[in-house]
Amino acid sequence: MQAGNYALVLTGEVLPGHAPEKVWPALAAYFRMDPDRFEKQLRARAPIAIKHDDDLGKLQTLQAGAAAVGAACEICAPDGRSALFVLLDGTPRGPIPRVLVEERIDHGLWPATVRIAEVGSRQWKAYRELDAAAAPLAPPVVEPLPEKPFHRGDIAVTPVPRSVQATSPALPAALPNDPAVEAGFWRRCAAALIDGLLLGAAFAALSATLFTALPLAVSIGGRDGLAVLPGLVAGFGLFSLVGQWLYFALFEGSRLQATPGKLAMGIKVVDERGRRIGFAHASGRFIGKILSGALFGIGYLLPALSDRKRALHDMVANTLVVFRDVEFGRQLPTDKPPMPWYGWAVNLLVLIGVPLAAAALAAVLLFGL
Repeated sequence: MQAGNYALVLTGEVLPGHAPEKVWPALAAYFRMDPDRFEKQLRARAPIAIKHDDDLGKLQTLQAGAAAVGAACEICAPDGRSALFVLLDGTPRGPIPRVLVEERIDHGLWPATVRIAEVGSRQWKAYRELDAAAAPLAPPVVEPLPEKPFHRGDIAVTPVPRSVQATSPALPAALPNDPAVEAGFWRRCAAALIDGLLLGAAFAALSATLFTALPLAVSIGGRDGLAVLPGLVAGFGLFSLVGQWLYFALFEGSRLQATPGKLAMGIKVVDERGRRIGFAHASGRFIGKILSGALFGIGYLLPALSDRKRALHDMVANTLVVFRDVEFGRQLPTDKPPMPWYGWAVNLLVLIGVPLAAAALAAVLLFGL
């Protein structure tokens, strides 16, 4: 195959709900390969481009077939650049589309110091130092897979040599505006309320501890004890801000891609193409949340009004909140999952029950009703 064809990349990852000990023999059978040969030539060298074709639809069919047995694959499209071998855990992997390497480095999955070698080259170098000389460890020589087509069910598979070039993910510039992709306002609201309750409980426990110690400081230090009050309040405010930043940035930038509240509601935060955003990107999104709150909370209401269901901080950080089944490089879901019953319960309890209870308490205090 020539550079310029689409490529199917076996990532070496197992999809959720599947057992690795069953996935790989099933995939070997799917490709009609001896299990030992499959293990040595494909799985041990994953991620690796395993199939090239001009017809994107055929590769999407193969991708779905691999997913059916529990193996994750990504589809890559031509961009004219040569593929790379990557040295992971002391083992050369690939060839891998260059953009796939870039993406994993950008999202913190691989370090920028990961060693690479271009297809056809015998020089290994750190990815961030592509022009530097490197140790003369030769990339592996991989024998071609059989070129003869075979059929598995209704799918025709034509393996190709693994030394061909592969390129960038064949994905749209942005996820489509689809109700089955983007999470709506009420689901996001329930997730935010769950996160708020968790953070509120943690900060309430901390504030109770701190301010319980204040009378003791006053009794011991007198006026000097009172003098620590402004610093204590300011310190608690700063700690609360930092705590919220770490909570959202660490969870949303992690492999989970979601806070506990979002996990409970089956949603996550991604970039406009559906990729993991990473800690720095998630930190920028949190800064946008400060802006959303500063505008009297209007920024948080925008998912109910905007066509992409994005809050102001999503617009600032160029992110989307999508359903858990939306995965970069995989077929998008076509059905919108139903709202969990506990999501509606949280919304009703917090948004209606709490204000009613506060109003009733205020009436008792003010009018003695």
